[in-house]
Amino acid sequence: MITPATVSAGCFDQEVWIRIEGRGNFQSSGSIRKFVQAMIQRGRRQFIVDLADCEHMDSTFMGTLTGISQNLRELGQGSLQVINVTPRNVELMENLGLNFLFGIEAAGTTVRTPAEEGVKLMTLPVDTTAEKDVILSAHEALIEANPANAERFRDVLEYLKQGGAGGDR
Repeated sequence: MITPATVSAGCFDQEVWIRIEGRGNFQSSGSIRKFVQAMIQRGRRQFIVDLADCEHMDSTFMGTLTGISQNLRELGQGSLQVINVTPRNVELMENLGLNFLFGIEAAGTTVRTPAEEGVKLMTLPVDTTAEKDVILSAHEALIEANPANAERFRDVLEYLKQGGAGGDR
């Protein structure tokens, strides 16, 4: 079984900070999406996703980030910045063309942290069951962002649209 990531978040001034520890995957995508939607409804528009301790990302997770960026773009305001990204995760996002949608800041010699040092982030609940609509919308977002991704995820989309549950693991 895949161990779900730990997702924690906090609001600092105008920024919403989200930290992923472990594997950014389909299991954490639903809670991230719900949290961001709630923050957008409360008027928040600046999101920072900290991947310093994210060892790997699957396509559902990357599609969720893509969907957040697209949502902010539709609102006409806001930004998504993904920071402290390992070289492998930078490569994964660039291969899907995501570096053209939102800011990607590679991990440096020092890890960037929230302005309020020492403040504990709140842990978000993670639903370990894969929600079909989360997986489907994430992959559709990846294709909308970069039509070249259609071929990569054709089988996943066909499976999900035919009623399959679960996702890419």
